[in-house]
Amino acid sequence: MEKTWLVREGNRDLVLFILGWAATPNAVCHLPLAGFDVLACCDYRRMEPLAAEEVAGYRRLYLIAWSYGVWAAEQLCHGLPLHRAVAFNGTPFPTDGRYGMRLRAVQRSLRAMAAAGQEKSPFNDGSQQGRYIPDGPYAERSLHERMAELDALAGASVAHSCARLHWDAAYIADKDEIFPPARMRAYWGGVGLGTEIAGYHYPFADPAPLLRELGL
Repeated sequence: MEKTWLVREGNRDLVLFILGWAATPNAVCHLPLAGFDVLACCDYRRMEPLAAEEVAGYRRLYLIAWSYGVWAAEQLCHGLPLHRAVAFNGTPFPTDGRYGMRLRAVQRSLRAMAAAGQEKSPFNDGSQQGRYIPDGPYAERSLHERMAELDALAGASVAHSCARLHWDAAYIADKDEIFPPARMRAYWGGVGLGTEIAGYHYPFADPAPLLRELGL
């Protein structure tokens, strides 16, 4: 797992991003989070729970999880003193036929890209999914890395999906083509959550919902 401190200035509150499959910190490094320290996690080929000591000393810890990161947060963050936990476009059961993504479609797309020798990110390929992810200082991850991560996540999430975190809010983009909105509604509605927003799978093109959750 890759952990990147985007801001570490001794602010009183911390935003912890648990990003989705294939992501880099570019997905969130542009967000206007004045007054917060910011830690972004991604690349879950190998995982270990975050220790409370790694985020100690903060007044409030905000967990923001996106896509496969909602499942990853369940594995990584259950021992942390969370002030607020917010999910965007994902569920704790990403490979479940009722609540999860179209995993086989994603795997087929990756293997087709590999066969064609393409290295573009599946979230930055000119499609409706990709045009919202901004450029940034972090290098794109290789196709080999992303395929290995997806294989690791698929196997681990089939074997070890659970819902043990207390989620305070969950957002569902109405045009998401990775996690079907109907499946997210089925899960989050069952636990009394699920706020619909206009948009695609990448949720931070319009940062307003995130900023509201942070009180900005």
